[in-house]
Parts: sequence; C-alpha cells; structure tokens
Amino acid sequence: MKKQFLPLFIVALLFVLNSRVHCNNLEEIVITGSSDNFNIDTIPGKKPLGILKVNPLQPLFGEIPFSFELFRPNERSIQFQVGLIFPFPEKSFQRRVFETSGENGEVTSSGLVSYRKSPYNNYGLSFKLEFRKYGKYYYHGPQIMYKNCFYKNSIFSIYDGYQTESKFSNIIGFGYILGRQNDRRNIVFDWYGCIGFRFRVMSINVLKIQDGMTFYPNSRKSISTFYPFINLGLRIGIKLWKNHTDMNAT
Repeated sequence: MKKQFLPLFIVALLFVLNSRVHCNNLEEIVITGSSDNFNIDTIPGKKPLGILKVNPLQPLFGEIPFSFELFRPNERSIQFQVGLIFPFPEKSFQRRVFETSGENGEVTSSGLVSYRKSPYNNYGLSFKLEFRKYGKYYYHGPQIMYKNCFYKNSIFSIYDGYQTESKFSNIIGFGYILGRQNDRRNIVFDWYGCIGFRFRVMSINVLKIQDGMTFYPNSRKSISTFYPFINLGLRIGIKLWKNHTDMNAT
C-alpha cells in the first residue's frame, strides 16, 4: 500500500509548489499562451478578467463541464471546472457496449469494458482545479479532480435472469496538464493533455438477483481501484473583460 501512495505524495508535492501565485503587481495581467501573445489588449482601456469555457466533446461521454479561468499576475492563472454527469438512454449504443460485453451478451463486472465503470449509466457531479503557468507557446501545471457518480435500482441482464443493483462511486485524481491556448478575438481555443493517476472507491449494493424462479438476498461490497489515466481534450471559451480605468480608481 505504501508503494501505491508514493506517486500520490510526489504529485501532491508538485501541486503545492506550482500553486504558489505571485502577487507582486495586482494590476499587471499578462497571459502569453499563444504565438500572438493572447491579444489581451485588443480592447483599449480594458484587460481580461478571465475566460468562461465549455468542453464540446465531453457530452459524448456523459458529462457537460463548464470551467472558468481566472487570470493572475506573472503569467499564471487558476481554472475551476464543474461538470454535470448524466446517463444515456438504456437502449443507446454506448450503454449496450458496456452492458453486453460479457458472455452471451450479459454484463461483466471486470475489465475495462465493465458496466460498473461505464460513463453512460451514471448521474453525478465532477470538479477540477488547475494551477497554470504560461510560457511563450504552452502552459503547464498541476490538476486535482473529484467525481461523484451513481445509479440506483438499475436492472442488468445476467445468466438466465436479471440483477437489480445500486452503485455509489467516489473518484479523486491528481495529474499534470500541458496545453496550448489560442484566441480569435474574444473566442478562445484551449487544447490540452493531462497525465496522472486516480483512486476510485465504489460501494455496490446488489438488491436482487433473479435467476429463473430463484431469488437471492441482497448484498453489499466495496471495491477500491488505483489506476493511471491520460486525458486529451478541447475547451472553447469566451473572454470576460474588466474596465482597467475603474480598477485603478478603486
């Protein structure tokens, strides 16, 4: 167990070191995440407060995430993200891939393509926090995430019968992100990749198993998993501006 938590300690240390935000000049905001220096002064008398973003690809995986990047001095920023997790229809192709991957078209609770690990049958919320440092062309920094997802009283096909089950899953993850941010006037394109690890705890409550005319009593168990992950994605956003003159007056 100690060896498993060594990477957790290393990434957490990186997270603390990179999250130190310098505040030497509160009125200077410079973000240079693209070759055209992010065009932050295209509106006279104003500087960008931050960027409101949405991930247009993540809904394909059962989640709608919204994020807000707040600019800080010294080419740094902090980004917050909240995601809404939603299930796909029961007869959708995506759900069937995960829920008929066992023998004879039954569900399987093990492997990567498991109905308990499926992103398409859950409700829930997710949260991410990133601390970014911008260079001339790219940004980088640590990321921490938390996800809570569940399904209740869902029915799955097993053997010659059905299984009624509820699941509650908590996931915490640490990673390091590398990305490039480009803008076209007020529209921003945020391309990124992230690598790290996650720790998942699933609480499983099997309410009923019906195999022909036989019924089995309910059972409970907890499953813990520690695993690496890689994320690639795109966020599209719009700049939010603040009046530089008003800021000086206050």
